[in-house]
Amino acid sequence: MPEDRQPVRIAVNVMRARLTVVGFNLTIVALQLSQLKRLPGGIELPHVDLSIHLESAVSLLMAMALSVLAIVAFIGSGAFDRDGTCTHPSLLAGDLFMYLGLAHSVAGFFAPLIQTLDHAALASAPQMAELTTVRATLVILGGAAWLCAMYVGPAVSLIRSPFGRRISVALGVAYVVLMLALAYASAKSVRLEMARDPSLEKPAPTLLNELVQPLRW
Repeated sequence: MPEDRQPVRIAVNVMRARLTVVGFNLTIVALQLSQLKRLPGGIELPHVDLSIHLESAVSLLMAMALSVLAIVAFIGSGAFDRDGTCTHPSLLAGDLFMYLGLAHSVAGFFAPLIQTLDHAALASAPQMAELTTVRATLVILGGAAWLCAMYVGPAVSLIRSPFGRRISVALGVAYVVLMLALAYASAKSVRLEMARDPSLEKPAPTLLNELVQPLRW
């Protein structure tokens, strides 16, 4: 027999709080995109004066697109009435877009900073121990933030979803497919950057590596 459930009515402030997080994330993404040109390394392209950090730029642009999708999903979840109560499963979809966007923001922010520390370590042998400690701390904290945004947050939202099992499973499958597609694109961008920047001497990433990206930092 089909489930006999009461209509879902979620307070509009729940959605507004998420919009605040997405807006903050967009601000961080825009700031970091403007600062990438200041970082060492990157690849040189014909007729372009600045070096391009392709890996970080791709992550940050993905984060921007995912954040915009989250905004659309959140706004679309509200009912067109006096209260504006959220009644549509797009609220859950917005949660998934939001978390995936946060994960890509973390990757786009931490990865180039850690590469900068690697360049500094090569140029400052006497401070190698201190730089190694700072680098390890950033990798651990950034990796924890990335893992929570990529996996823990979406899992909690799907488990606590009030929209029924069928919708939650469908959105969970869609999230996994989107995550794999973006991981594939991310791996390709890193391969391109490594091919053009000889200073990067790390193993070429694969799709599976990108699913645990902090281990590559």
